[in-house]
Amino acid sequence: MESVFRVPVPKQRYPELSRDERLRIQTLFFDANFTRDQICLQTGHTYDQVCHAITHRLTPQKRKTGRRVVLHTPQRKKLIEWVSASRENRETPWIAIPGILGWECGEYAIRTAFKKEGYRRRVSKRKCPLTEENRKKRLAWAQEHINWTDEQWDEILWSDETWAQPGKHTRTWITCRDDEMEHPDCVQPRHQRKIGWMFWGSISGKYGRHRGLFWEKDWETINEGSYSGIVIPIVDEILQQYPELQFQQDNAKGHASAFTKSVLEAAEIRFIEWPPCSPDLSPIETLWDDMKDYIQEHYPQVHSSYKRLRQAVQEAWDSITHERIRELVHSMRERCQAVIDAEGWYTKY
Repeated sequence: MESVFRVPVPKQRYPELSRDERLRIQTLFFDANFTRDQICLQTGHTYDQVCHAITHRLTPQKRKTGRRVVLHTPQRKKLIEWVSASRENRETPWIAIPGILGWECGEYAIRTAFKKEGYRRRVSKRKCPLTEENRKKRLAWAQEHINWTDEQWDEILWSDETWAQPGKHTRTWITCRDDEMEHPDCVQPRHQRKIGWMFWGSISGKYGRHRGLFWEKDWETINEGSYSGIVIPIVDEILQQYPELQFQQDNAKGHASAFTKSVLEAAEIRFIEWPPCSPDLSPIETLWDDMKDYIQEHYPQVHSSYKRLRQAVQEAWDSITHERIRELVHSMRERCQAVIDAEGWYTKY
């Protein structure tokens, strides 16, 4: 008898199902309780495809976390170009920018774009207004003095005046929720008529602190007459004792007037020409912040006693060390370089 051998017939391969198709099969089987045959009729897939989809459960896909970035690099570049174009653009609230640029996005997208480019909202600094003419004078002065040595800067008698007040002089940052802004611990008292006292001081890198002067309440305001009659004699006395020093003052009206300069020349006081609107070049300006920090730390309460204020200001002035003064005076090269780098405009000082 002739033996019959069966030749195996290869299984027909069907296209592999997509993830969505497999997910639909699993939903019908596990959630809707369809049988395998019913699923075949419903979907048009083969029995083997249905069985394979059921036995190989899908693992849940990981959801992408975080918000989608709406503004991409070209748009961010355009945003930076726009905000850098003018003062008005820099002052524009972020929530108003999409409407101005015609973009369909929200404030979050603008904030994210600025953050990626290294920008954030800051409090604008208040500084002396600079004209083009004054910018050129500042730049020329810095270029002329950039190569001065520390020894040359040490032989300048730096002078200035400041308005001192009791209590805090810096902004207060707090931690709270939005609904706690009116909580007593989150509110800073506002004093309408805070007392103050004008104080004039002088320093040099070579000798440290020199004379300090309270502008007494019964004196008239500081003008060319009162300044020349009260301050210049003190300056002359200091320079008589230290004749190698050269006098420096800023260009306030009472300082830079023709009358004041004539008084300085009559007293044979050598003075350095000072560029306009340049408090950032004067090291004594930084000392005023040091003094106000001292008052804030040691006399935090606001009061109405001129006697206590005078005591606080005098203590703050006396706390300034010669080392601190030399440190600031020896920063003059860096200050000049900063003005040069800024082409005469504002610096960080």
